[in-house]
Amino acid sequence: MDLHAREDRAAAPAGEPASGPRAPRIARVLMWPLLAVVLIHALIVGLWVAPSTAFRDAVGYDRMSEYIHPWFEQNWSLFAPTPRRGEVMFEARAYVVDGETGEGEATEWAELTAIEDSLIRGTPAPPRTMKLTRRTADDLHGARNDMSAEQRDLLSANYFRTPIEELREILEDSDGDSGAVDRYMRADEVATLIATAYADVTWGDQGEIARVQYRTSSRRVPPYSLDQDRTLEDMEPTVRDYGWRHHLELTDEQVELFAQYATTEAD
Repeated sequence: MDLHAREDRAAAPAGEPASGPRAPRIARVLMWPLLAVVLIHALIVGLWVAPSTAFRDAVGYDRMSEYIHPWFEQNWSLFAPTPRRGEVMFEARAYVVDGETGEGEATEWAELTAIEDSLIRGTPAPPRTMKLTRRTADDLHGARNDMSAEQRDLLSANYFRTPIEELREILEDSDGDSGAVDRYMRADEVATLIATAYADVTWGDQGEIARVQYRTSSRRVPPYSLDQDRTLEDMEPTVRDYGWRHHLELTDEQVELFAQYATTEAD
C-alpha cells in the first residue's frame, strides 16, 4: 500500500468504512442475482403469452398460473400493442328450480361486462379483477378462432349432467388444434365459475340453481364515413353460444366476496 492510501485510511473517521473498492464489489455481487430474477420473470411471462409448445406444456399451466396471477397477467398485446377496435360482452343466466313446485325456469341474460364498465369508469388504474369477464371472453374467442368448424359446433352442447371433461375428449377426437382445446377448457372453467357465482348472488334466493350458462359476443367499431353517423351501439353484435354447464359448489365466503362485484348497478 502506498503512502497516499495509508494517509487516506488514517484520516477516515472512526466507525466509517474507508474508501476503496468495497462498494463496487457489493454492487457486482448483487447485480447477478437481480439479473437472474429479471430473466426468469421475463421467461415465465414470455411462456405465458406464447402459443402452446412442448416446452411450455412441460413447464405446466398450473405452475405458471400460480406465479402470473393476479399481478403479472399479460396477453399477446404486450408484444404487439394495438388499440381495441370493438368491444366484447360476457353474459350469464341460470336455470332456477322452485323449491315448492319443483318447476324450473331460465332467467333473463345478465350482461356482466356492463357491470365492470360501471366499476372502472373514471378510474385511471382499475384493478385487473375489474376486467375479468372481458378477458375471459377474449380467451374464449381466441380459442374458438383456432378451432375447426366441427369443434366450434360442439361447444354449444349441454354438459350439466355429463362431466365437462367428456367435452374435452370429444373435441380432441375431432379434427382441429389440440392447443386450442386446452385454451378453451381453461376459459370454460373460468366462465362457468363466474356464471355460478353471479347466479348464486343474483338468483340464489329464488330457488335451487340447477345449472348455469354463459355466452359471449363482439361487435366492431363502425368504419369512419363522412356521410354516416353511426356509433358502436348501432352495430349488430356477433353472438357465440355455449351450452348449459354444471352449477359449481362455492363456499359462503366466495359468494360473499363476489357479491361486492355482482351487486353493482350497470350503467
